Amino acid sequence: MKRICICLLLLCAMGGRMSAQEYSGITGMIHVPTAEMAKEGEARIGAFFLNNRFLPEQIGKTGYHTFNHFLAITPFPWIELSYACTLLKGSKDGDYTMKDRNFNAKVRPLKEGKWWPAIAVGMSDIGHAPSNDSLGVDGAYFQNIYLTASKHVRWKDHEFGFHLAYRYYTSDFNAKWRGIAGGVTYRPAFAKELRLLAEYTGNEFNVGVDYLLFRYFFLQATLLDGKYFTGGVCFKINLLGKK
Repeated sequence: MKRICICLLLLCAMGGRMSAQEYSGITGMIHVPTAEMAKEGEARIGAFFLNNRFLPEQIGKTGYHTFNHFLAITPFPWIELSYACTLLKGSKDGDYTMKDRNFNAKVRPLKEGKWWPAIAVGMSDIGHAPSNDSLGVDGAYFQNIYLTASKHVRWKDHEFGFHLAYRYYTSDFNAKWRGIAGGVTYRPAFAKELRLLAEYTGNEFNVGVDYLLFRYFFLQATLLDGKYFTGGVCFKINLLGKK
């Protein structure tokens, strides 16, 4: 059964398009942040295909899809940091001549306990001034601040995760994602490396699947609004040797 799950995921990935909150290098769901954290010492490098419906309206309205790449690290069990770079076009039919670079961070002041959820706060696209100008100006295209809570429940070795977040996007062209968001995750007992996801972003419902292959390769494939494929791959390694 485990081999079947791996094969199914690889077939999805080879379908041509893949994506995630993982798209920025920070652990999460697809578009919705969570209070989950990677293990202390984990470093990640990855790349994602981003469907235009996944992008801020100021970029997505041009109709083109794009790609990004990122570097991320969890130096301590309570903080994650990442640097992401997204390729941008000057126009719908132009070349990828621009790049949006952004720094991201998530801090978890409260670790999950038996009776309470983990709590985390984070910010994407740190350092850019909020902007609603036209594309071409170095603006805060991905900038948002969020508060999130996550609680996991185990039943017969199956794991269910429940996640709730409040986000505030600083630019008006991301207003559709302001407010309450959340979702659920599921890890089956027969394949702990497999995770199924369903989330509500505040604007649409997304579903997806991800898998940790050979301990080092994280693959994620999703359908935005249940229809539009996006996803990516990332290489993970723990610099402290933790499993």
